[in-house]
Amino acid sequence: MFSFIKWFGSLMEKAKKKKGLWFTLLTSFSLLGIFVSLYFVNFLVLDVAHKTYMNQKDHYALTFKNKINTENAYTTAIALTVSKNKDLANDFFAKDENATQRIAAKSKAIEDILNETEADHSIHISFKQIPNRQKSIGITVKKSGTVFSSAIPMIDNNGTITAVEVDKDINTLVQNYQKEHKEFAFFLSESGMHKLDPDIKKHFYTSYHDKYYVQTKAYHKSFLDQLKNVDFSMKLEENGFIKDSRYFYVYEKVYDSEGDYIGVAFIAEEIKNDNSFVNLVKNLVNSVTMVALGLIVSMLLFLF
Repeated sequence: MFSFIKWFGSLMEKAKKKKGLWFTLLTSFSLLGIFVSLYFVNFLVLDVAHKTYMNQKDHYALTFKNKINTENAYTTAIALTVSKNKDLANDFFAKDENATQRIAAKSKAIEDILNETEADHSIHISFKQIPNRQKSIGITVKKSGTVFSSAIPMIDNNGTITAVEVDKDINTLVQNYQKEHKEFAFFLSESGMHKLDPDIKKHFYTSYHDKYYVQTKAYHKSFLDQLKNVDFSMKLEENGFIKDSRYFYVYEKVYDSEGDYIGVAFIAEEIKNDNSFVNLVKNLVNSVTMVALGLIVSMLLFLF
């Protein structure tokens, strides 16, 4: 090591005596230093940018889970309230032939009141027999589509009468996200499609990427058209996000109340907005790179 340092010092001394060689060496080392510095600065900045995208992806994922929990809590609260309705319970006990009509009329009246606050009338109340007294809460694929569903038993002193089931269409999240200036779409898996009514499947769903299906009328056509270009590769699944020239997309797998995989949800933010976080990150990367380049060039000029 000492010999190398001595040799290098000797070389520099000789180079200083030859101005052309000294200028060439100084310029070469300076340019090399610029490129090496820019490489590391660019690497570090891009790493920070990637971590920012990952943090934003985690935020989107957490928000999505919170929205699911909110909708499940909402349908559960309705089902629990209806299950405590004594008038309905009395009708279920009644033996007369008009009991079924009275139950339908009363539940429809409750349904109408609730749907006054829902622009798309997405709340549906029904009753079903269940094998036990356990409640069922979560996303469910039914013949009519994918819904947030809560089934709460109506129990009297003699046992379970029936279960009150309250459903809310998953596509109500579209309006929910639009209020936040974001887009939402749910893609149903092949296994989930088998649970749909054949006529609904035929007339309302379109195939995407050969393994997912989407209810086209529920979403903006421009957003669905853009999603056709999204690469459903391992990269998307590994990172949980992807971006193109128009949107930053977050990809979340969706499971039903039984824990079975039923599809994927996309939450997206449009990039064109100057205040979008994607543009803010892009501007930060460009600014830091330009500042670093300026500092390096200034140091080079100072040496000369």
